Order: sequence, then C-alpha cells, then structure tokens
Amino acid sequence: MSREQTPTVEEVRNIIEQIYKRTTQSYVEKYVDVPALSESRLSLLFHFLLEQGMNKERATILCTATGLVQLGLDMHELVTNTYEKTEAAERNRQLTVLAGDYYSSRYYQLLAEAGEIKAVEVLSGAVQRVNEAKMRLYIAGKDGRLFSDEEYWELRNMIDTGLYVAIVQEYATREDTRQFWIDLFRDTATVESVIGEWEHLKWQQQPPFGFSRLLLQKPGATITQVLYSIETKALDMIGMCEQMARNLHPVETRNMLAAITARYAHRVNRLKRVIEEL
Repeated sequence: MSREQTPTVEEVRNIIEQIYKRTTQSYVEKYVDVPALSESRLSLLFHFLLEQGMNKERATILCTATGLVQLGLDMHELVTNTYEKTEAAERNRQLTVLAGDYYSSRYYQLLAEAGEIKAVEVLSGAVQRVNEAKMRLYIAGKDGRLFSDEEYWELRNMIDTGLYVAIVQEYATREDTRQFWIDLFRDTATVESVIGEWEHLKWQQQPPFGFSRLLLQKPGATITQVLYSIETKALDMIGMCEQMARNLHPVETRNMLAAITARYAHRVNRLKRVIEEL
C-alpha cells in the first residue's frame, strides 16, 4: 500500500460523518436515538479495501454503503417486541422501524448511482443472513434454550460483522487474505461486545444481557462468576489481537490494528480504575 493510499483517522471519521449526513432527518432525531457506528469496524474495512488495490474513492463508497446498512440494522435492534403502553412511546417505536428502513434504503441509492450493482447483491444477501441470525438468537432466548458459548458467538458475530465479512468474501484477492480478514473482523467484534457487556454490568450496573445473560443462566452461576468470565474473555481477546498486530504485514495494517487494540485496552483500564474507586 503506497503512502497516498494509507488511510488516516480523519478519512475514516469523514466516512462516518457522511453516513450520518445521508440519514439526517430532524423529525426522526427528535424522537429516536440514532445508534453509534463502530469506528474500528469501518476503519478495518477501509484498510482492507485499500489493501486489495481499490482506490480511496471507491473504497469510501463501499464503506459508506456498508455503514448505512449497518445503521439501519442497528436501529431495528432498538425496536421492542411488544406494543408500548403510551401513545408517545408507540409512536417512537414505529418511527424507529421506519428510520431503520430509511437508513437501509439509502445504500441502494448510493451504490446504484456509483454503478456498484454487485455490492448491492453482496450487502442484500448479508442482510438476510444477519436477520436470520437475529431470529435464531431471539427465538432461543424466548424459549429458554441454552446455547454453547461457541454457538452464541457464531450468531453474535454474524449479527455484528455479517455485512463486513460479506464485503471481504467478495473483494479479497487471495484465500489466505480472505480468511485472515474474516477472523480479524470477528475477533475484534467479540472484544467490543465483551467490553461493552462488562461496562454495562459493572459500570452502569444494569441487568445482564447477551453473553453475560447466557453465562448467568447456567446451573449454579453467580453474577460474580459471570463478571470474572467476562473480564477474562475480554483480556484474552485483547491479547489475541495484540499478537495478531505484532505479526501483521504491511506496517500500515499493523499500526492500524495496534491503535484499535490500544483503544480496547484503554477502555478496560478505565473500567478497572472506576471499579477500584467504587
């Protein structure tokens, strides 16, 4: 990757800014909380596309489109499965559904205008797989069926990285490159998910959800054991990412992953300091 092709933090943040500009609707934002996009995941995708020889303009279009679809999917995750008790709350619920649909539809327009018809097919197929994973996770939780840890993370990672992995599968120029980047997206997504749950449990002192809820459902499990398991999982995954960063080539990709891993470690250290002060 040439110096001119090396992505900067500002370029990735500009992609995120463009995504939000394309979805800005003052009426919707008055009543609906718009989810935050993962800067780390978009940074990884931008690096991947440039590493495959794609120019920055085209890589930016694909990243923006992927972010738009992800925003729509994340918005739909905020929709409750039951009708709200007040008219205002039900209006917000319905607006959340419509906002998610609107955000997702914007990627069609962007890719069609750019002539990226194959990318439309790739992302639409990924949306189907992500929604199937969401339903499997929801139905299992509703029925009280326990997953193994491996089964849970397979579904969680499909939900969190399915769009990005689909782009990697389509545009990777070599099989070893394809598998490396798929693993990288899944591993970093697991780190983000586990740290988020740890913060949710210990810092915000909220009820368990996701992986921590699964652990707490196991016979004899206590919240203390769950917190320890979550902390151990987070530190193990950060260590894995640090090892991957040390072995990476080219240097631009190594530095990018090292920076992302450093942010994860900072969140963990900050959480530990807060816990010690409580």
